[in-house]
Amino acid sequence: MGDDDTGPAMSRHEFSVAYLGKDRVDDHSIDVQSLAPALLAFGRLLREANSEFNGKKSTAKVLVVSDFEHKCFNINFELVVGLYEQVKQLLATEQMQSAKNVLEWVGIVAGPPVAVTGTYLGYLKWRRGRKIESVKPLIDTDKTGMVEVRIQGDGNAVHIHQHIHKLSENPKALRATRDAFLPLGHDGFDTVQLKEGETVIDEIKEDDVEHIVASCNIGLEEAKEIEPEIEVTPAWLSVYSPVYDERAPSWRFRLGKEIIYADISETSIAHEALQRGGAMVEDAYQVSLQITTEVDANGKKSEPSYKVLEVVRFVAAAPTPKQSTFFDDE
Repeated sequence: MGDDDTGPAMSRHEFSVAYLGKDRVDDHSIDVQSLAPALLAFGRLLREANSEFNGKKSTAKVLVVSDFEHKCFNINFELVVGLYEQVKQLLATEQMQSAKNVLEWVGIVAGPPVAVTGTYLGYLKWRRGRKIESVKPLIDTDKTGMVEVRIQGDGNAVHIHQHIHKLSENPKALRATRDAFLPLGHDGFDTVQLKEGETVIDEIKEDDVEHIVASCNIGLEEAKEIEPEIEVTPAWLSVYSPVYDERAPSWRFRLGKEIIYADISETSIAHEALQRGGAMVEDAYQVSLQITTEVDANGKKSEPSYKVLEVVRFVAAAPTPKQSTFFDDE
């Protein structure tokens, strides 16, 4: 599928990522502990890129279908960007970027001829972990969006779009970029191919990955604002202990083996439980769960906080004489 708009508010484009290894024996498998973070990382990176290029109110999601090819593990993605009318009005003076444009700027699919450093990934490779001496707007920056970035030491400079520079300062994007390359170095994988259809757009080898990761690390070190890590994930929560006030903003749940407090203030969990006559220990909710982890300047993480964004499904616990409810009959 190309840049196939399904409506005036939607743009989509496909691309592929292949993890290869010249000495691999097993062509059709990959360790899920390496693959899962990489898949999630592409989603986070492209959502951050879309927010940078199209504004915070534009949505993006990444769809994935796995595929297998000789001596590699190939993954087919589709980026879907929501181009809502209210966003267009807010950014009336700026051109909205389609899904294909976002992928071009990141450096995942081919775009108009640009210098190798003109994309986000190309710029990180070029920087090679070196510190920035200065960032200077060019004379016509207001029209072109271009800035000059000069590196400490050798004084080398490059002209890139200000969106690329800002994305390279985004801690969420930088952490996601590192995670996208986690499969390399495991089970014989040593190269990542970025592809559009059957065309190889870029081949990133171990040396390139080292340069990209070094640039991510220095970017995280130089980050002016320390933003929390925010992950939205599907999850099952089961009620752990009674809460007797419908207005209580948080409930205590079991998440796997952990006992957590989760903010339910933007859901109807409490109201619907009251309508059922109460809530029982081990009542279960399939939810969209937001996990927020604060990170300090040294990279130290705090205990995560949890918020239920959406309830997908409710499964009642089997009643027993010992089960207690959340609400009094008063």
